[in-house]
Amino acid sequence: MRFKGEVKKSDDVIMEDVPNSKGIKIQWLISEEDGSERISMRKFTMEPGGDMKLHVHPDTEHVQYYLKGRVKLVIESKEYHVGSGDCIFIPAGVKHKYVNTGDEKAVFLCMIPSGEVETNMAE
Repeated sequence: MRFKGEVKKSDDVIMEDVPNSKGIKIQWLISEEDGSERISMRKFTMEPGGDMKLHVHPDTEHVQYYLKGRVKLVIESKEYHVGSGDCIFIPAGVKHKYVNTGDEKAVFLCMIPSGEVETNMAE
């Protein structure tokens, strides 16, 4: 079904395992399949202790907004502790990784340009 600008419930979007990660699910809330030609919105849910190893997207920048939980985010060699209300920008070609350091699920939105996302593991 092609989304044509109506309201879409995130609870109705399939959660999938994130490759090369532990305890992390992704939902493609808005994508090209919905008719969005320029931007996609993804929702990540990380279980306590969940992690995504160091990786890089050579041609894809990210804009993220954290809704819930606590995450250790490493961008290149700099470590951040982020949570609810924090906004993040990760440029294309920059190595980054995530670890849920809290006792609850961490949830964040991630907006990227539409199209294929190349992911290269760096660990």
